[in-house]
Amino acid sequence: MAQETRELQDLISVNRFYMQLLQKNLGFAVPVPAEVVIASATAGGAVPAPNAAIEVLHRWLLLMDMAISAPMVRDALKEPTEHPTAESLYRYYVNKPAHTDSDRDKTDFLGTYLLRNPAPGSSRPPAQPGGHTGETYSYMFSQKQAEEFQAEIEGILNSPPADIPPEHQQLLREFQYLHQEADEFRHFDQLMDSSILQRVRDLKSKFGASFYHPKVLAASAVYNVFFGKRFDDLFRDAATQIKAFAAKVQQDGGSIMSRVDGDVTVKNLHEVEESEILGTEYGRAREHFQKVSKFKKAVDSRRSGRPPSMAPAVAGSKLPPSAAARSAPPASAASAPENAPRPSAAANAAVEDNRVKGVIESIRNFVRAADAGAASVVPMRSSNVMLTPGEIEAFKTDFAGEKSFRADYANLLTRLVALHTRMQHEMEDYKSKRSSSYLWKPHADSLTYLVTTAQKSLNEAEQVAVLAGQRGLAEKAKAIQVTSEKLRAQINVVAQTLQA
Repeated sequence: MAQETRELQDLISVNRFYMQLLQKNLGFAVPVPAEVVIASATAGGAVPAPNAAIEVLHRWLLLMDMAISAPMVRDALKEPTEHPTAESLYRYYVNKPAHTDSDRDKTDFLGTYLLRNPAPGSSRPPAQPGGHTGETYSYMFSQKQAEEFQAEIEGILNSPPADIPPEHQQLLREFQYLHQEADEFRHFDQLMDSSILQRVRDLKSKFGASFYHPKVLAASAVYNVFFGKRFDDLFRDAATQIKAFAAKVQQDGGSIMSRVDGDVTVKNLHEVEESEILGTEYGRAREHFQKVSKFKKAVDSRRSGRPPSMAPAVAGSKLPPSAAARSAPPASAASAPENAPRPSAAANAAVEDNRVKGVIESIRNFVRAADAGAASVVPMRSSNVMLTPGEIEAFKTDFAGEKSFRADYANLLTRLVALHTRMQHEMEDYKSKRSSSYLWKPHADSLTYLVTTAQKSLNEAEQVAVLAGQRGLAEKAKAIQVTSEKLRAQINVVAQTLQA
């Protein structure tokens, strides 16, 4: 009876939320059948027939679901919503016997809202897109956040979750790669061109019924909070640059109707209002996002005089003077507005070092969880990482805080593997962006830093291999030499590509 009572209360709360939402959108009250009114009064004890009332409200809400779109729910949640109502909506969507794509989107929006807005009296602080130190992102932070929120979701649903099929367990790893990819975006139009929004939607769809498992719901909500902040920051930055360019053109005496690039005029740039766009209903806002992306490209194209085929040289590589001159972009190629501060070398180094650590964490988590026969092939963002037996052993070991040769050896070996993997990923991104007027540069800069760092690590590896040999650890000496050779080969590939 207690379960029936709560279900009935949830349905009444959902109906109340729907009625208020429809009235707000239509501008008038929606007529409600008498049997629905009577069923809604059951919770107050007017009619002692909860099962019948539940059946009536379920049928009525199935009809209302067709009137309430996912964007309507998303926009409604921009306003403060009573926490019990949000929880009732969440239970209603999760526990539906059959789900539509719209149900999945509504559930996702509510999960994100609940993550950002803990229950009154909760010890959990409101979720912020954390794990950052400046531009640095830590996936370990998001994992901890997801685990905590998963426990909270299980409490809201008050029912033990079923097991997740192995194929969907594997799909969960995709959120990590999406986190890493989103963290690497430096321009709004780069994000819009990446198709990441559709790829995330496709990923969530692949889970099928498993999407409603607390573990998947938590991982999705944590990603949404992180990506939402990244999206807003890049959008506001693009809007600022666009308006600054328009203002400078006018300050220099240019006409507001003059063309910037193609059919984009200074007037178009001047009229961008980022706060208004971000507050617009989602369906209409998408058009504005695409326009801002187009405007940003127009501004960058106007500023840049760099031919698409140009590529920078790797620091320390032996290029002929003429080739080096061809590879250097002109000063006008910078996409940041005039007088905008550039990231410091130390900040860029911190970003790259954190990404390498993220790769180590990802491979280590897979190796420790995988069966012995499957640990040598690690699925990553767009390709597999093949591990040698020595590398597998290094990732499996845990020498946290230990100061010893074996700890130094394992840390160095895992770092060599991570550097090799990071170079492969950046190479793919660089190749896909090198025809762009500026999107190539962050990846070229990353590759340059990775090469420099890898060369230092290779020097350390030579010393460790010698020390291992002196200690009679021939297998360890051989293992680190094999990994070093793979990294050297990757460095050569990077250098050749950037010099092409």
